Amino acid sequence: MHQPNKSAFISYSWDSDIHQEWVINLVNNLRREGVAAKLDVFETQTSTVNLNTMMIKNMRENDYIIIVLTEKYAERADNLQGGVGYETMLSLQSLKNNPNKFIFLLKHSGNFEKAFPFHLNGYYAIDFSIDENYNEKFEELLHRIQQIPLYEMDPIGTPRALKPKNRKANTDNTKNDIYDFSDLNLKTLKQITDRDIDVFLKTSFKQIIDVFDSLFTQIQATNNDFQFDKDEISNFKTIFSIYIKGQYVIGIKIWYAGAFGRNTINFFYGRHIDSNDNTMNEILTNEIDEENQLKLKMTTMHLAGNNDLVTPQDIVKEIWRTNISNYIK
Repeated sequence: MHQPNKSAFISYSWDSDIHQEWVINLVNNLRREGVAAKLDVFETQTSTVNLNTMMIKNMRENDYIIIVLTEKYAERADNLQGGVGYETMLSLQSLKNNPNKFIFLLKHSGNFEKAFPFHLNGYYAIDFSIDENYNEKFEELLHRIQQIPLYEMDPIGTPRALKPKNRKANTDNTKNDIYDFSDLNLKTLKQITDRDIDVFLKTSFKQIIDVFDSLFTQIQATNNDFQFDKDEISNFKTIFSIYIKGQYVIGIKIWYAGAFGRNTINFFYGRHIDSNDNTMNEILTNEIDEENQLKLKMTTMHLAGNNDLVTPQDIVKEIWRTNISNYIK
């Protein structure tokens, strides 16, 4: 069933050019998803506008008022300064009578309480403060606007007929549960097999591909000049190609194969990506940690000055910082 288009007016403070660009991108992303999102700069750039009249009209006629909370927004709201102060006065009665009309977004690093004006203390805000979580939080915002639950809730079932436990029936084995030995760091004695390693590395390969895909998708969502292609050559070889303003700048090939007598996850990044899998910039191997758990290990790059065991997200971030980001200009 087709959902009717919802309308929303975005209220924010002009903290900086970067912050304003983030808000503009958010509005355009909403519009691409069928939300009639409006922003002051879209109206003032084409005509002479009475700002106070515009604010009254937008706050009255739109389905939602989306407020982007930052520390500067809170300061201006609390001191009733400028456009933020005027919108604050307009919103007080509406917030009391119809709180569901308002959606709060948090865009602030540090103590989040400083981003909330006094009259909004205690309200829930969708946290956009971490850029890596943008897609996840944007999805939550869309569900909120369309009034579609983000998580499905199971119906309430029929209660079971419970009975008291017979304490006399306890055996000596049940006594094991009443003592806590977690501080002893007990190790599992399970032997790590070749198949365990193969499954672990293949799963890690898939996770690394997913992290790269998520990273590039988030960059593309907020940077119109950034594009990327993902080519799955086989189940265990993928090539990402990155373009800036349509011009190819770098490729990243990731594949799972045997190297140096063991199976490894391999990386090659550069301007020219060929079919030769004998050359790589980075190799991922596995190690077994002190708790007898399989972990990944980078063989050439060092994270934070050492060569510790790492996660797929650590690996993608390090490759981006040290080898890919220099090409994104």
